[in-house]
Amino acid sequence: MSGAKCRICRSSDLVEVLHYPRAPRNIERLLNADELARDGAVELRAARCGNCGHVQLPEQLQAGYYEDYLMSHSHAKKMQDFQRRQASEFLDHFQLKGGRVFEAGCGDGQFSAILREMGCEVLANEPSAKALAACQAKGLETIGGYVTAGAFGDLHGTFDAVAARQVLEHVPDPNDFLRELRNLLKPGGAGLIEVPSLEQALENDRFFDFFPDHLSYFTATTLAHVCTRNLFEVVQVRRAMDGEYNEAWIRRTEAPDLAAIRSAAADIAGAFGEFLSAEAAQSRTAAIWGAGAKGVLTLAMVDTASVAYLIDSDPVKHGRCTPVSHLEVLPPQKLAESPVNTVIITALAYKDEISRDLRQRYNFTGKIACLSGGSIVELEPDEPAPS
Repeated sequence: MSGAKCRICRSSDLVEVLHYPRAPRNIERLLNADELARDGAVELRAARCGNCGHVQLPEQLQAGYYEDYLMSHSHAKKMQDFQRRQASEFLDHFQLKGGRVFEAGCGDGQFSAILREMGCEVLANEPSAKALAACQAKGLETIGGYVTAGAFGDLHGTFDAVAARQVLEHVPDPNDFLRELRNLLKPGGAGLIEVPSLEQALENDRFFDFFPDHLSYFTATTLAHVCTRNLFEVVQVRRAMDGEYNEAWIRRTEAPDLAAIRSAAADIAGAFGEFLSAEAAQSRTAAIWGAGAKGVLTLAMVDTASVAYLIDSDPVKHGRCTPVSHLEVLPPQKLAESPVNTVIITALAYKDEISRDLRQRYNFTGKIACLSGGSIVELEPDEPAPS
């Protein structure tokens, strides 16, 4: 579809899968008699992303669409009972009773009120003035506005949990929405995301589950995917409310911190040189065991001038040379031909096996050492090599 990009992965590989020539402009706001003359049908087109599989409407909603919006099913006893079970299970699982919860797009505030009844301190968010008034009538603490990146900067990192029920399918940018929810959470904070189940539509040929109000149509897989790509751990995704909804329980995770790896990479050249220098000071020679990926990279980063030779048990590698360090790979039998005092293991996935083979198969009685982070550590004869 020309110019459109996937709302989740931003791929332009969108293929139209549905086209309704006549659809209502919205499905939640019923009309007064004096509005009928201005009403008219719109086209509805749904597309599927060829990259991530997400089903969506490429069109955008009109600005201010939700400012006079009020969606409420809380009058139904089945919904009230469902929300109570849902809230209780969520709070119990994450031990959140007494915690601070932000509910995004809370509608008339029924779920926020249940959370409050169960002992939570709740901030109910809703962009619709009409819905916000309904929340305030329930005595809820409220905040208006849309959940977008940076919208609630003063509140970042202050909530134990967030909830967004029947909201994510409405937002134009699910990634942006989820990023701000994550920002609101304390480290390790929990989230409840509930959306209509696309599986329910697919399993029952429910053409009527597609309408302009819903920009995204999530399966359990695509719901988990969009949460994961925005730095949430997906604890579970389950069908709920007789299969009508997909419900994800998520937890904030942190982006990987590579500071220690950077430090190890900076340290290894010095550590390797110091180890070999200490060996040479005692008139000891050293060989390397391991011409796999880890060894090849490490040898490229250090000074190998004092290395006696490089060995590996893989016959495919024998007679070949390592890139950058240019060491020829020799078979382990080299140990008998040209004995050394020390062997440094870089093939970490096989370190325990290599250590045993050195002692038992090749009768090596010298020192065995191992690459460990940014250092070289000596192993005791019966000590497993470090991770």
